[in-house]
Amino acid sequence: MEGFRENYERFQALGASVLGMCVESDRAHTAFAAALDVQFPLVSDFNRQIVGQFGIDYTEDEPFGGWWGMSRRSVFVLGRDGIVRYAWITDDPLVAPDVEEAIKAVQAMR
Repeated sequence: MEGFRENYERFQALGASVLGMCVESDRAHTAFAAALDVQFPLVSDFNRQIVGQFGIDYTEDEPFGGWWGMSRRSVFVLGRDGIVRYAWITDDPLVAPDVEEAIKAVQAMR
């Protein structure tokens, strides 16, 4: 998330929006955003509607560290037209997304 925070202005200059998403509560997102000084939106999908549609939810057959009901770490970059320009999803929450790859994906869609 830090890489996207540090490059947020580059995404804006390209006419793109950055959106982070998780199944945690709004309160958890507010604390997370404040701790990392994140300026872009973090969406709480506490009811799990969005993660199901994007296919980033873990099922009971896929325990994440013994916790069911978590979502995969995900980052989505959208253009001003609302079209997803880049989607990054991982099963490993310790792996960070490649910010330069996301920027290149946005540039390629211009």
